[in-house]
Amino acid sequence: CWPMVIPAIKERLAFEVRKGLHYLSIVWAIILLFHSKSRIYYLIGIPALMYLVDYLFGYFVRNSLIENAFFERYGENGVALHFLNPPNWDKKPKTSYVYVMCPWISKYQWHAFTIFPEPTKENHTMLCIESSGDWTKELHRKIKVPCLRPLYVLGPYKSPFSDAAVTTSNAIAVASGIGITPTLSLVLNYAGKKRINVVWACRDPGLVEYILHKIDIGAITKKSYAFIFYTGTRELALPKDLPSNIFIFTGRPHLEHTITGIVTAIHSGDGLPEEIYEAQEKIANAPFQQRMKVALSRVVEIYNKDEMFEYAVEETEKAAAAAVAEDPVPESDGTIDTAPLDDSDPETAPLLFSPDEVPEGQVSLKGLDSMISEFLGGIGEYSRSDIEALFHEIDSDGSGFIDRDEFDDFIGMITTESRTLSNSQHELLSAMERSMDVRRSSIDSSVRRSTHNNILGNDTTIRYMQNLLKYSEGDNPLEDWSIFYCGGSNEIAQILREVTSKYNIDFAVEKFDW
Repeated sequence: CWPMVIPAIKERLAFEVRKGLHYLSIVWAIILLFHSKSRIYYLIGIPALMYLVDYLFGYFVRNSLIENAFFERYGENGVALHFLNPPNWDKKPKTSYVYVMCPWISKYQWHAFTIFPEPTKENHTMLCIESSGDWTKELHRKIKVPCLRPLYVLGPYKSPFSDAAVTTSNAIAVASGIGITPTLSLVLNYAGKKRINVVWACRDPGLVEYILHKIDIGAITKKSYAFIFYTGTRELALPKDLPSNIFIFTGRPHLEHTITGIVTAIHSGDGLPEEIYEAQEKIANAPFQQRMKVALSRVVEIYNKDEMFEYAVEETEKAAAAAVAEDPVPESDGTIDTAPLDDSDPETAPLLFSPDEVPEGQVSLKGLDSMISEFLGGIGEYSRSDIEALFHEIDSDGSGFIDRDEFDDFIGMITTESRTLSNSQHELLSAMERSMDVRRSSIDSSVRRSTHNNILGNDTTIRYMQNLLKYSEGDNPLEDWSIFYCGGSNEIAQILREVTSKYNIDFAVEKFDW
């Protein structure tokens, strides 16, 4: 399949077609058997037998059914799934990948994805799947709300990149897009053994937010740095407390400046410039109201409003049924208790309606709160007391329920969508906006300044590296450094080849453009 090395041909053919073409080798082997000497049976038969044994062993021994894998959208362009490790897996799999088959999409398609240990659950695994082909796009379309579904996993198989990538004590792991998952898996393997700095460029805000909230990058890179270059347009819903060794920039990285800046900071012992910490502190200290607004806006971009409303209606009905089952509710006078919700536990929200009292197709405060909590998935922050205040403002008749039009108004208020609001709604929305505007301009300017001034690296760090090589007297002063790249960008891979060649640094690539 040598034509597949030509990008123009490869991009025109779907993955399934390219994979199917490989099976033509079986036809070629059979034809060859009838046109060669008798010993060809041994030359073809022995490798074919080894391949068959390996295939059957993997299919029957390493193939596992996951009956209740948890699926959720991690952003506008991808799906994350979590599952309990099968009994035949190691407790802590190394840098590995698995083949995944979802029978509710196709019973004949298996696709490879890198696995990562679930940070918050022992003996669990997570995957992040970016929508890039027909199968992954269909997966994203079917996961309309967070849900449990079955799937089969074949593996895990150890990545050959895991052993060959880091050969030195100091390294820089460069990733683009979804390439961050194998990169972090690899860094986790070497945590505490080697100093690996991470440089990640990504335009998908959902993926950046998901990784920052779900994975403790600061702990994985405790003795090194992690630099995230966000190239998207939507504002990020960042965690409340960013580790001091994680830095976020907006815009694409200047890779030579970035690499020389990292090497100079560590090799010289001077550390990173003070300006980078000052800029990061301003980003991390965004006002709570701003973080809440961004987090809730994120939900609207990831999930369809119809799906959100239907989910909230279902949660309303479930909450009413659960309330009756636990403690029968007396006759209601049609009003709702305005006692504040318990911020520590969403399950303690007041439930004052029986199923018979729930109007069809309407949402209660409990149903709304459950929907927001589930769809946020632990990413971003929101105040239940503010949600309650907005709910009562929208619920103009005081019935304790909102219909679809009122639900749309509620979404419009929390995301500042352009729509016609009442005077009282405008006043409440303006109050939320004023609490954010005080700090927003200074935060935005600090992000832009940290990007355009190249405070991570510049011509000075380039000269430092050049002088190291110039006055090394034959020895390579950077022999203890290496760089590896995980991602599908030919442009980034080429730039890194040029930079590593210029400074005589080892370089390895693992691409994911099958």
